[in-house]
Amino acid sequence: MQQDTSVDIQRRLPFLAAFVIVFTVVLFVRLWFLQVVKGDYYYDLAENNRIRPVKIGPPRGIIYDRKGRPFVENVLVFDIALVPEDAQDLGATIKKLSSLIKVKEESIRTALADAAPIRAKYEPVKIKEEAPWEEVAVVEAHQEDLPGVIVEPEHRRHYPYGGLASHQMGYIGKISPAQRKQEQTAIGLLVGQGGLEKTYDKLLRGVSGRRMIQVNAAGMKVKDLGIEDPKPGTDIYLTIDLDVQQAAEEALGARAGAVVAMDPGTGEIIALTSHPNYDPNLFPRGIAPKDWVRLSNDPSHPLYNRAIQSVYPPGSTFKVIVSLAGLDSGLIKLDDKVTCTGSIKSGKKSFRCWKKAGHGTLTFHRGLVESCDVYFYTMGDRIGFDRVAQYARNMGLGSITGVPLTDEKAGLIPTVAWKKEKVGEPWYPADNYMNSIGQGFVLVSPIQACQMIGAIANGGLFYKPYLLKQTRNRETGVVKKTRPDRKGRIILDSAALEEVRKALFGVVNEPGGTAHGAATPLATVAGKTGTAQVIAQKIPGQKLFGKQQDHAWFIAYAPAEKPQIAVAVLVEHGGHGGAAAAPIARKVIEEYLKNDGPPLGR
Repeated sequence: MQQDTSVDIQRRLPFLAAFVIVFTVVLFVRLWFLQVVKGDYYYDLAENNRIRPVKIGPPRGIIYDRKGRPFVENVLVFDIALVPEDAQDLGATIKKLSSLIKVKEESIRTALADAAPIRAKYEPVKIKEEAPWEEVAVVEAHQEDLPGVIVEPEHRRHYPYGGLASHQMGYIGKISPAQRKQEQTAIGLLVGQGGLEKTYDKLLRGVSGRRMIQVNAAGMKVKDLGIEDPKPGTDIYLTIDLDVQQAAEEALGARAGAVVAMDPGTGEIIALTSHPNYDPNLFPRGIAPKDWVRLSNDPSHPLYNRAIQSVYPPGSTFKVIVSLAGLDSGLIKLDDKVTCTGSIKSGKKSFRCWKKAGHGTLTFHRGLVESCDVYFYTMGDRIGFDRVAQYARNMGLGSITGVPLTDEKAGLIPTVAWKKEKVGEPWYPADNYMNSIGQGFVLVSPIQACQMIGAIANGGLFYKPYLLKQTRNRETGVVKKTRPDRKGRIILDSAALEEVRKALFGVVNEPGGTAHGAATPLATVAGKTGTAQVIAQKIPGQKLFGKQQDHAWFIAYAPAEKPQIAVAVLVEHGGHGGAAAAPIARKVIEEYLKNDGPPLGR
């Protein structure tokens, strides 16, 4: 019996061995199939069945005026996004989502295709930004039918005053591919693309948070696991006064030009206006093509900051520099007399005064008060323009001020050597004449003109213009104040400076002065008008219209005895500075002094 059993076992051993071998082979093949053939598939399934972070954008720092009133703020909105890797049937998800949020399937596929080359795996692609609450609620209610679809809360930038101060505020926009590559950050991030939004972007931006959710292999949310709160950006307080800014914008109106107001004792910019302006609310989510075409092709160039990016002939405001150069060097004496008959000749050419009948015989004070061209033709030629140019440069002209805004232009202060190199011609007496009245080659920006008159107001001190008064960390409450940056001091004879200041007072307050329109009962105003010729008049006295009209300038400070504000106004094609620009400066000065300074009588 035992022998039969032993024989039976021996007979079955080959079958058992074969079974073991077959099982091992099958197991090996299966393992090979799972790991090699289907390895990527099951890896993706495993990756999907895990915790998924959903980015929560940080609230960007608020921008306030000097009194704590918001210039720029945030509004909470919701975006609908899609993670294509989480959608097992992407086509079905797209079709369902399209029907719920009224976005064409083609548009969803285009958004996914556009993002594909630059997005990281599992990075959400925004399908609809700032979705209405009704659609957000519908998407949340259909989460089981929408694998891969998520709702992302975002803080939208809002500019409550529209175009007011738009060139300072700037705007935000989606991060460009170049910026994204440099910063190694997510697509769709909104960053500062112009103005102070760009200058102080790292302060304002904040740090994103995350909402952690668990998803299953089908890409559907299983549960919320917690929230890592975003860190808000730093709030910034500007030197700008909202009331003064509004007064400047309203006074300039629909005319093209610029207004700059500064505190001459610190360099704080109180108002900075450029017209025409634009509405920065067009940009945060990506400006519509039709709006971009409209702004780009607008012949009035609303995107251009005329206060710092445009340079103009300064007209008779430049006579202030000639006056300082002459009196300080001793080449102009206060009692030197010049007789103006309405023109002066140099060789065969005749150079007219703005007053056709002439000013008669004048000394320095009346020459500047009445802005006599013949007087400054004579004195400019006596001084020599290279010397005048040196004083102009010492007063900050011909170089950027350093204001924290992009693309500031330096302007131009010519010299004999400059003309020889750039124009290929010698310097003629006519060049002395024309440049000494701010025509010729001289070019100045409104912010340079404001800095220059501010230095005259404060006795020769130069401060770097600045816009950031202080910052405040919203989480800790820590406040950091900005200190004035004194760039230097121009050394001038005190008597010479005082005589110029007396004449600037006379421009506004004495009979024959050219800027009576700037006078205000709130304070004594001192200043200088300028009328910068755009084209040469072929017929003397001919009335010009539109863009043939002269640019109108006015620079001023007040109160004259203790200056608190310096102002420069430029009205493109505005005509005479006394008529077009001086009243604008008066409104700016009045608004500032009535709110920020004690009224001082005349």
